Amino acid sequence: MLRTECGIPHAAHWKAMRVFYSFSFALAALLFFTAPSANAQIFARCGKSYQVGSNPTAVALADLNGDGYPDIVTANTGAMGDPRQERPANDEVSVLMSKASLEYEAVPPLRADFAPYALAIANVDALKAPDIVVASFMAVRHNDLALFRNMGANVFEPHYFRTPDEKLAYCRMTNSSHEPVFTVPGLTSVALGDFNKDSLRDAVATGWSSDIILFFPGTADTYFGEPKTFPAPGGPRDIAAADFDGDGHLDLAATLYSAGDLALWKGDGAGGFEPAARFPARGRLPGPLAVADMNRDGRLDLVVAHCHTDDSIVIFFGDGRFDFSVSQEIVLGTRRDVLEHEIRGILAADLNQDQRPDIAAACHTSGQVVVFANQSENSSVPIAFKREAYSFDGARPRAIAPADFNRDGATDLAVALSSDNKVELLAGKPKPAGETEAKAKPSRETSKNRKTNP
Repeated sequence: MLRTECGIPHAAHWKAMRVFYSFSFALAALLFFTAPSANAQIFARCGKSYQVGSNPTAVALADLNGDGYPDIVTANTGAMGDPRQERPANDEVSVLMSKASLEYEAVPPLRADFAPYALAIANVDALKAPDIVVASFMAVRHNDLALFRNMGANVFEPHYFRTPDEKLAYCRMTNSSHEPVFTVPGLTSVALGDFNKDSLRDAVATGWSSDIILFFPGTADTYFGEPKTFPAPGGPRDIAAADFDGDGHLDLAATLYSAGDLALWKGDGAGGFEPAARFPARGRLPGPLAVADMNRDGRLDLVVAHCHTDDSIVIFFGDGRFDFSVSQEIVLGTRRDVLEHEIRGILAADLNQDQRPDIAAACHTSGQVVVFANQSENSSVPIAFKREAYSFDGARPRAIAPADFNRDGATDLAVALSSDNKVELLAGKPKPAGETEAKAKPSRETSKNRKTNP
């Protein structure tokens, strides 16, 4: 029987008063953006692309075979249909193993539940090699979370984890017969970390269909235990784990897609989480989320992208106490009433080796990856950016991830193209020998980015 039972949508809504000091790039683009020449751009299309499964919605990179090169993993959702169909979506995860620099060979696809939607890679078991964790959106087989243990020699051992039905309600749309359109819990993102300090890897995931966050505690024998859940009303879509208040415990941040909010939970270091903040995301349909110290003041910031006609990225600057009152908006499009870009993937990282976090966005409708190179010399806000755009000849970028694919010291980008069922590389340009960057010192030591991509 499908886990699509109807429940009453969670009516509780956290109320919080927030004053936002916003810097609008829609009105002041000339003040903060410079247009780069082609030679000055960070990346270049290098003509390298690799076939993967149907409709890749997530991409993750790690050295799975120990040869020093990043391997490529994609979650291939396919075309999603009625959950009552025998095969309502694809169920494959593609793994491309490196043979040499920029050369890859596909191994037999891994089988998760239907509509694998998000990925995380880390060493979950006691073996040396990184393992693959997959969250499935349409888990008709009840295998909400899948762990593929990396046994070496291109062998991955599957383990599956489910959420008991009694913990799940259905909180999204219904059809004309008042039947649920999706399954529960509808996982859309996953992150890994040691949240209870037992030296075992735990997992957290967003249950979009059920308005919950799921915490899968790590165990020594089964790798993940039965999940604990707590409410996240508003359609939790993407999740990040980081120590936002500097107490040594991992906290959580999530975008609430349906409500248009951001929410944070304070971790207690024992696997418990308490609501810490909730505030508007300054745009409709907030989806992809990244964490970085964008202005280098020693405090972690939130970077959220909106999938609606806002076509915007908003940086919420943290104060180290779960207060994100100061924010900066970056508008990609020319109009606010037309979907021009549709940002579906985002990352915040130093992409050009200048010690400043940059932003890259996978834009599905415009067929571009748009990069914002951080130009600021100190921790003041707003941050100045240089905008670059890379077009993919009509293909649809859906997700991005960074790595050095050819070991030349430059960061490259893997771009999942959902329309072409491919991953294409954007090659980073190494800095000339001896080139240095003059940088102002941040006011405090920069915190490490603990975010992994959905």
